[in-house]
Amino acid sequence: MIGHKLASALLIGLAASYGAAAQAQEKNFTILSHKVHENVSRGLVPGTTGGDVAGEWAKKNGIKLNWTTANIEPMHDKLFRELSLRQTSVDLAFVINKFTVPKISTLLEPLDEWQKKAPIEQFEGIPANLLAGVNAKGVLTAIPFRHATTGLHWNEKLFKERGLDGPPKTADELVAYARKLTYVRDDGTRVNGLIMNSGDEHLAVLSFLNMYGVELIDKDLNVKANTPEMIKGLTVLAQLYKEGVLPTNYASISIDDVITAVQKDRAAMSIDPFARYTVYNNPKASLSAGQIHVVGIPADPSTGRDITALTEIWSMVIPKNSAHKELAWDLIRTLSSPANTPLIALNGNGPVRPAAYENAKLKQTLPYTAEEAKAIKAAITVPSSFNDSLQALSVFREESQAAVIGIKTPEAAAESMQKRIGALVKKK
Repeated sequence: MIGHKLASALLIGLAASYGAAAQAQEKNFTILSHKVHENVSRGLVPGTTGGDVAGEWAKKNGIKLNWTTANIEPMHDKLFRELSLRQTSVDLAFVINKFTVPKISTLLEPLDEWQKKAPIEQFEGIPANLLAGVNAKGVLTAIPFRHATTGLHWNEKLFKERGLDGPPKTADELVAYARKLTYVRDDGTRVNGLIMNSGDEHLAVLSFLNMYGVELIDKDLNVKANTPEMIKGLTVLAQLYKEGVLPTNYASISIDDVITAVQKDRAAMSIDPFARYTVYNNPKASLSAGQIHVVGIPADPSTGRDITALTEIWSMVIPKNSAHKELAWDLIRTLSSPANTPLIALNGNGPVRPAAYENAKLKQTLPYTAEEAKAIKAAITVPSSFNDSLQALSVFREESQAAVIGIKTPEAAAESMQKRIGALVKKK
């Protein structure tokens, strides 16, 4: 009996030792990101069906994944501090394009050689306009992972109340619809024809202006603020504000304000990323769940385009001072493969490969896949290849708000924007 107990104790001890040894051999790998990237890479949100793509990679390679997550600004602040060290504990990071200014990009691992050595499968499936938005002086330093591309959300119920059958097809029609959709409903609800996050972001307002061909800064860093297109777009917005089509708190509207207004039938149309569709149709919060649709934003015929869109891109990067670059590149290849992109999209990601929208499950889950695929191909980004790019966007918000609410004329705002942003670009 004693011998049996002794043998059992020895077996338990050996098993524990083996487990400890196996755990000791397991490599730690640290990822710095927003929480959403962990959620979509691992399928952590209840109801998603794409599976744990990152977890399967880790298991296969004997890796223990350590996710360090934070909100956008704190996350990028931490990344810059880590990049400034002699060696960082961060092996892979996710960055948004507006933060990838030169002082950060120069501290990232150049990826062209890695791509030659072990290429990402069907790399050409990632649109050139998205890659151009994350390249640093022609050097590949980031691989696009997630996009937030703007579309036009419209409430079918409110459209029908005003005798409108479907979404607008041109910029002029969008403006006309916005005017007609500004009214008081039978239950006393005041409806604004159009709403957008115009208080603390640039994406929606620039998308509206881009309907007329506005490009604030082009890819060669030419500032194009003081143009006839900008003045026209600002003039239209100012007229809509004066008429009450846009909400009275235009200059301070946040994304939370937009979501509430759309969900509570207080706004008939909004310019927002396509992915907002799920929030707007949440049956627990929305008064028009299932009746809020999203399409590409129509462009003015003068632009030669059918639709217009702006996008922000989250990309995967490897710190130049990282110790596990080969593993990091392998994870990048895994997360961005043609096979895994649709799976991660089923977990809630905005896939950067338009081909992913052909996935049958994704089509069934997201009815707007065809529209978003077209928008991605047309989408532009605001260049961040100068260190004061974030300040330039702040100037744009300040001056455009002044024009819309009547503090300045559109002409004066456009001229001031040109001078102030031009000075920031020259500082590069």
